[in-house]
Amino acid sequence: MAEDNTVPGEMTRLNQFMADCMSVGALRGFKHFSMHIRSREEVILRVFRDVSTDVDNDEIPICSSTVYDSINRVYASDETKQMISSARGRMVKPFDTSNKSLEADEHGINFLIAGYQRYRCPYVWLRSHHQQLVEVEDGQELDNNAPVVLNTINCWRYFDIRPWDVIVEIICYALDPWPENPFSIDYAYFDKITIEERVVATGAMLEFLRRAYLRHYFCSEVLLEDIKRLQHQHFYCLNALREYQQSAVFRETSNA
Repeated sequence: MAEDNTVPGEMTRLNQFMADCMSVGALRGFKHFSMHIRSREEVILRVFRDVSTDVDNDEIPICSSTVYDSINRVYASDETKQMISSARGRMVKPFDTSNKSLEADEHGINFLIAGYQRYRCPYVWLRSHHQQLVEVEDGQELDNNAPVVLNTINCWRYFDIRPWDVIVEIICYALDPWPENPFSIDYAYFDKITIEERVVATGAMLEFLRRAYLRHYFCSEVLLEDIKRLQHQHFYCLNALREYQQSAVFRETSNA
C-alpha cells in the first residue's frame, strides 16, 4: 500500500476553507457577485459585468409564505401589513454551473474555486472570458485549463487565507475599474423576498459582512456603512414580524 503523505493540518484547513465557501454560496444579495455550489469540492464565483442590470435573479412568483393567508385579519399596523404583503414569495431558478453554460455566459465572468483533496490546496480556474482576461505572449497558446495566478492562493499554505480574501482579489482581477466595495449589497433583492426570508437572509448576510470587515480590506469604511444599513433593515423587519405574530396570537386568543 502506498504511503499516505497527506499533511493533516493542510487537509483540515482545506476542508474548513471549502465549508466557508459553501456558507458564502448559501448567501444572496451581493451587487457584484454571486457564488453557486457545484459539488463538495467546487463552487462557482460569478462576477457580474454590469451591476445596472438584474442578471442573477431569474425568478418565478410563488406564494410560499405562511403569513399572507390571514394578513387582513390581524391587529397589526397598516405599515406592517404593507411590508409583509408587498413581497410575495419568489422561487429563484437554479444557476446552471455546467462548463458549457459558464463559457456562454454573457453577463457574468465565471471562476471555479475548487478544493480538491489531491492538491491539498485550493485553486481557482477561469471558466469564461479567457480572451479578455488572460494575457498571452506572442507565439504562446492560450491555456484555458491553467489555474489563475492569485496572491491569496499562493499564500494559502503559509497564512490564514479565507474565501472572502480570495473573492476580493478575484473581483479586482475581473473588473476594471475595481468596485469601491466588492461586497456591496443589492438592497433591491431583499425587498423581493418574504419578510420571514428577509429576517433570516439579512441576519446571515450580517454575519458574513462582520467577518469580512474584520479582515481590514481597503473597503472597510464603506463596508461598515453597509453593515449599519443592513442592521437597521434586519431589526426593522424582525420587529414587524414580531408585531404580526403577537397580533395573530391576540386574534386567536380573543376568538377562543
